[in-house]
Amino acid sequence: MHNSISVNILTGTVEVTDDLISLLDADEMNIKQRQVSAVKILLTPPQIAIIGSGPSGLYVCSRLLQRFENCFIDIFDKAQAPFGLIYYGVAPDHFDMKKSMTGFEKMFEENRERLELFCNVDANKDVNFEELCSTYDAVVLAYGANKPRKLGLENEYGNNCFSGGEFVSWYNGMSQQYIKNIPKLDTGSNAIVIGNGNVAIDCSRILLSSPERLKQTDITENALNALRKSKIKNVYIIGRRGPKEISFTIKELRELLNLEGVNSHCLIDSNLKEKLEKELNLMERPRRRIVELMLNFAEEKKSSPTQKSLKLLFNSRPTKIELSNKNDSINALYIQNNLDNLIEKIECSLLIVAIGFENILLNGLPKNENGQLKMIDWCRVPKENSLVYATGWCSHAARGLIADSQQQAYSVADQIYEDLNKINSTKNSIQKMSARTQIEQKLCSRGVEFINW
Repeated sequence: MHNSISVNILTGTVEVTDDLISLLDADEMNIKQRQVSAVKILLTPPQIAIIGSGPSGLYVCSRLLQRFENCFIDIFDKAQAPFGLIYYGVAPDHFDMKKSMTGFEKMFEENRERLELFCNVDANKDVNFEELCSTYDAVVLAYGANKPRKLGLENEYGNNCFSGGEFVSWYNGMSQQYIKNIPKLDTGSNAIVIGNGNVAIDCSRILLSSPERLKQTDITENALNALRKSKIKNVYIIGRRGPKEISFTIKELRELLNLEGVNSHCLIDSNLKEKLEKELNLMERPRRRIVELMLNFAEEKKSSPTQKSLKLLFNSRPTKIELSNKNDSINALYIQNNLDNLIEKIECSLLIVAIGFENILLNGLPKNENGQLKMIDWCRVPKENSLVYATGWCSHAARGLIADSQQQAYSVADQIYEDLNKINSTKNSIQKMSARTQIEQKLCSRGVEFINW
């Protein structure tokens, strides 16, 4: 008698030969067939494409490398350098947050055979979504949300008006790729930052920090020289929400309010202040700590002539941007208080709008009724004959910290591992050349100068 299992490497099928099969009755034969059909062997390493080399994409990658004993991962990014927001979004004086880059650098170094990076590759132009889906076993969307939200006001594109992302990119040295104009900091003493999130805090802190403090960071030399010549003495942070609804995190807010050489003042109406004090004990601890911190700075303190000034205004919305008649530069911002409807004019020479980002869908991605990315569930994207996943800001609204991205990315990677292990074969088992080779040939034929690790 002869029993054997033969594996067809090309088709990914398993054939079972058993001399006893002829002696089995019908019921036993059905059992035998079910046992054979339950055998699932991933015969060739899966090939996975990740669009985006920021925290979300790299955390997915690191988890997949841990889960799969063998796999091939290619990461695509339109930027000329990897790491996304870790590289160009984290303020230079927050070096501890950039330490995660060291771990990712090690990941690339230790997995040169399994992992490749393709920077300077636009997934909307140089290679498209359809091509990636037909070439790879799974495609992960992790390209973030990088279109700045706008106020929708006339003159918003005036000179010395920037989005928060543009200003951050400038002081992080990404200006040539992300910003057309350079901020002028020597034309006036007032700057306005619109927004109630950590990007608004970062921009304000950089503007108010002394050059001596900043030169100890990894800020670019061009930005440091501009800040040395800066005439900005007063920074206004303006938000449409109240103190109880802001999106600042307490660590960043505390650091800003206690910045050396700065007189900080949270402008909270006396009636609202009294109301907040009564509600403190009803708030959850994280929210209570932030509100208490702002209440501690609700009383204006006497400042010295050498001090800079920081003012936080709440419940206010911009209504008009006034430009200078000379050069179309920002001259003033009009704001309306949501509580009493009073309108106030604040003169300024620099305007930074940091009110978040919008998602941009790649060509070919499915949309829901709201024009956003269509999802099957919490991470899967519908695509016939393809496994497509989304993680990070491109899968939901642009909010959350790097730590939040890590947790979600790990869960997405686990789902990919589970899904790929349910199939009998990979595209590598029927294609004549690897996905990586196919994509490299396409990019070269199109004259794309991609940058590898």
